Amino acid sequence: MTSMIPIVISILRCKGQYLFLKRANSPYENLWSMIGGKVGIGEHIHEAAKREVLEETGAATLSNYEYRGLVSERLVRSDGSLVNHFLIFIGHGEIDSYRESHREGELALFTLEEINIRGSEFLPSDRFMFDCFREASDMLNVYEAELEHDHGNYTLNYYRKAT
Repeated sequence: MTSMIPIVISILRCKGQYLFLKRANSPYENLWSMIGGKVGIGEHIHEAAKREVLEETGAATLSNYEYRGLVSERLVRSDGSLVNHFLIFIGHGEIDSYRESHREGELALFTLEEINIRGSEFLPSDRFMFDCFREASDMLNVYEAELEHDHGNYTLNYYRKAT
C-alpha cells in the first residue's frame, strides 16, 4: 500500500540565478529538479526545508525563506497504478554559496533563459511549480499548530501563521 509522502522543495536564488539538482537516484533520475526532500515526523515545513537546503547545497545559511504553494503529486505506472503520492510544500529562499555535487546528484545554477531553452532536461512537474511559484503571491496562507495530548486531554500549545 502506498502512503502519502510529505515533501519540501525550494526555489533557490543564488548569485542572481536559480539552483537546481540533477537527480542521481530514482525517481526522476537524470532530470534537473528543485532542492528538497522528505519532511520528518514532528518536523514543521520550514524546519524541513532549511534542513534539506543546507544538507543538499552545503550552504551556511538559508535566508528570506517563504512558503509559496502546496502541490499534491501522484506518480503512477503506465497502467495507471499508483507508485507514490507526494504532498509537496514549495518555498522560496536565497543562499550565497553551494557545492557542485551531493550524494543526491550534481548542482548547477541556471538563468531563466537557460531554464526555458533547456526545459526538457527538467522534471516536468518541477518546471511547472517553478513557473507558478517563482514570484510571491498573497493567495496562500499557511498556519502551524501544535496540540499536546496528556492523559486524555488535548492542549493547544500554539496556532500561528507561518512566516
